[in-house]
Amino acid sequence: MAYYRSAEDIYNEMFLGYTATNTGEGSLIYNACMPVCMKLSQSLLDLDEATKKVFASSAVESGYSQYLEMRVKEVGIERKQATYASTVVDVKGSPKANLKANSIAGIKDNRLYITQNDLVLDQDGHGEAIIKAENSGSKYNAKVGEINYLPIKYNGITSIINKEAVTNGYDKESDQALYDRYLLKVQTPATSGNPSHYEQWAREVTGVGFAKCIPGKGYVKVIITDSNKRAANKELIEETYKHIDNVRPILAGTLEVATVKETNINITANVEIDSNVILGDIQKIFADEIQKYINDIVFKSKKISMAKLGGLLIGINGVIDYSNLKINGASDNIILGEDEIAVLGNVELGVM
Repeated sequence: MAYYRSAEDIYNEMFLGYTATNTGEGSLIYNACMPVCMKLSQSLLDLDEATKKVFASSAVESGYSQYLEMRVKEVGIERKQATYASTVVDVKGSPKANLKANSIAGIKDNRLYITQNDLVLDQDGHGEAIIKAENSGSKYNAKVGEINYLPIKYNGITSIINKEAVTNGYDKESDQALYDRYLLKVQTPATSGNPSHYEQWAREVTGVGFAKCIPGKGYVKVIITDSNKRAANKELIEETYKHIDNVRPILAGTLEVATVKETNINITANVEIDSNVILGDIQKIFADEIQKYINDIVFKSKKISMAKLGGLLIGINGVIDYSNLKINGASDNIILGEDEIAVLGNVELGVM
């Protein structure tokens, strides 16, 4: 229900049928009453906004993050905060060389990491140091070997490199993700240790994005993704296991926490496009739309639909037609297993 009315509508209703004196713009009555009508109109607008703040669904839609947090806190849910990516790096240099804590390593795109401990290289000029991203968030996750840059020269240190991928940097929980957890709790009956309860417990852990509970005779298996909608690392799996094991009913059977298996999907197609658009731009937009589609169906659907992908492609402004759309070189839908998620690989478009 919308409460807002313009000041003009309020003024016209006030003097509906009144003809004794002039009430037109610029008249004495107009000048006296219009400021009041404007205040009333503003109050009705504020009332509309207040109703959007009260309800979780409208708070999400309208971007009222603070009020969403207040609403979900009433049922015991709090927003998960961003985390700092960290890992162990291999350091090489002169024997017995020192690398102090708070030294800087990085990636050549200016993502920087800070060493957390003092390090003295051994007789072979080798050692390991723990590094932590200078800022929080998933942008500081890195592939194997990406952290290999020393922006400052340290005496006796010649190289630094990460031998394992960095995956433990997570963004602050989005409004939509927070709202989804709220809906899971208030709309899905979570009795003592039923599947919904296990899924709620898993998603309470910082870093967990989605969870699926598969109960069996004498055991419970929980499959998780991380907040970046990728396979969870070992540390996150262990943390999730400990959290669930601490809160679940005693004698509830064997608990297993596992991560999803990633299935890469590569998309190819030919397109007919308007002369005023660029193929590279269309390809990027299509890739972004596919990623949104994949994110939306995690654990909700086990099918990557060719028809859906075709709809996304033809729906892009500037695309006239398409042909030869394929997923992983075939024209069939991709059916995922219970413990699989799709991970977008390459998207390549040609011209018809």
